[in-house]
Amino acid sequence: MSVPPEPPIYGQAQQPAYGQAPQNTFGLIGLILGIVSIPLACCFGSGLLFGAAGAVLGYLGKQKAAQGLANNGGQANAGFICGIIGVALSLFWIIGVFALNLTAIPFSN
Repeated sequence: MSVPPEPPIYGQAQQPAYGQAPQNTFGLIGLILGIVSIPLACCFGSGLLFGAAGAVLGYLGKQKAAQGLANNGGQANAGFICGIIGVALSLFWIIGVFALNLTAIPFSN
């Protein structure tokens, strides 16, 4: 006579391993600084500083997203782009004010 096989023995249920939380800080702060740099482009240097910081942090956030350490690659990319736009607008504003003397309002005599 044959003996039926024993049912498989299941171990205790394992809880999923907790991974590290995503490191989204660089992308988020890069996006915030990039957005803030655009309206501050006319404030003589502050748009340039905020834009440069936003572009650098956006780039670092993109690198973390590419490595799989962050999950906000879109935010980081937007921060990078907004930071570059803020820097460009600041540079155009500074060039316009100092080189072309655009501070005087036309027909304001």
